[in-house]
Amino acid sequence: YNEYKSYLRMAVEVCGFKITDNSLFSLDLVREIIAELFGTFLLVLTVELTVADASGASDKVVHISLAVGLGIGGIVHLFSDISGGQLNPAVSFALFFGRVISLYKAVVFTVVQIVGGIIGAAVVRGIMGENYGVVAKAGSITTSQAFFLEFIGTLFLVLTVLASVNGKRGHSPGYLQPLAIGISIAVAHFYLVPKTGAGINPARSMATNIVANEFGDAFWLYIVGPMVAAFVGGIFYEFVFSSYYDNDETYNKAVRNGAEADEHLLKQSRRGANDGREYQAISA
Repeated sequence: YNEYKSYLRMAVEVCGFKITDNSLFSLDLVREIIAELFGTFLLVLTVELTVADASGASDKVVHISLAVGLGIGGIVHLFSDISGGQLNPAVSFALFFGRVISLYKAVVFTVVQIVGGIIGAAVVRGIMGENYGVVAKAGSITTSQAFFLEFIGTLFLVLTVLASVNGKRGHSPGYLQPLAIGISIAVAHFYLVPKTGAGINPARSMATNIVANEFGDAFWLYIVGPMVAAFVGGIFYEFVFSSYYDNDETYNKAVRNGAEADEHLLKQSRRGANDGREYQAISA
């Protein structure tokens, strides 16, 4: 029986990479799917309506970059405790290659992200009469240059996400992690908007272009570039950077100190509770 259980564990995990979760269906997974669907819906709405509003602005790139970065940071914060607020197939697969989530969950999330994005783009088209934020490379750059820019922008994003979810690090308050992700998106938009339209998210790129029915000869780079970045970023962070925290004596010392501090606070709390009970007894 134990050998059979071990076989089952090997069947869902290969070399530390999770292929499936222990349960393929649960209420928690349904909740996560709804969060990713609605979150990506909000993301596409944010992108398209921001681009529409910035169409006449003199500082269009700054307007779009800040609004989209801060907006997506807020959406990530909204759903971070439910599904992680991934909202991007490149992020989901980076988390798989970084050995954080299973391949099964990455695939499921990718499907619902695309569906949520398409619903968002369809709503914009139905209300506004057209789609905004359709991605296309500028005529001043080549396809290979556009591919490189989308790759670098997405790599910056997924490395920021992986660093933010790394439980081995001593993290600052949780609200700063979505802010860091939002800042990375804003910075990427600063240099990508004029050149590629700033895809860095296959679900967002597919949603706007599918609903608008606009596909250039280089649309593939908005899918392949980010997904290659997901693979490179996930593997690179997991096997180069993340392993640093496993061997760092400073980190281990910090963990011990943190445990000692927690124990001290617990003792103080218990002492305060006892003092309170004694005070109540005296008052009575």
